[in-house]
Order: sequence, then C-alpha cells, then structure tokens
Amino acid sequence: MHTEGMGYRRISDFLNRSGIKTHTNKTWSNSKVQSNLKRMQERKERIVFRNKPYPILIKNFRIKS
Repeated sequence: MHTEGMGYRRISDFLNRSGIKTHTNKTWSNSKVQSNLKRMQERKERIVFRNKPYPILIKNFRIKS
C-alpha cells in the first residue's frame, strides 16, 4: 500500500477497520506502520546480503610443519 502512494495514517486506518491487530494484539497507529515497514525493508536488505554469492579466492596457501 505504501509503495502505491498510501500514507502511514491511511494504512493504519485501513488495518484497524479491517480488524487486523498488531502482533501484540493492539490497534495500529501511523508510527507502528512506519516502524514495521522500516524493519521489513531492513530485513529484505539483510537477506539479499546474506544470499549474495562471493567468489572463492585462495592465494599463496602453504602448510608449515
């Protein structure tokens, strides 16, 4: 909804009218919507970073005894 141009207050009103509660079983506010969207974006970035393939580079490898 936010990517389509809907503001945090309108999203929170929609969620409250739809009867959707937060994970703590409370009503939504615009700040709760904003913080949840921010955490979701941060999580997506971490997943992309975690799944990024890195090249294997071993150089000048020696075993000394």
